[in-house]
Amino acid sequence: MTSGIIEIWAGILGLAYLAGAGLYFEMISTRQRSRVPASHGFGHHTRPQPVRIRHSR
Repeated sequence: MTSGIIEIWAGILGLAYLAGAGLYFEMISTRQRSRVPASHGFGHHTRPQPVRIRHSR
């Protein structure tokens, strides 16, 4: 029974390690994206500009 508990804790700690590493690398990539103009990247949407029509006289 004790080895089963150790395996469960090892699995939990392994998943926590992977989750922490994923969050770390996500933070790094977010910092690199912040140097790019705001129109690029996830969650940044530009509003469409109205089309200006020239009226011929």
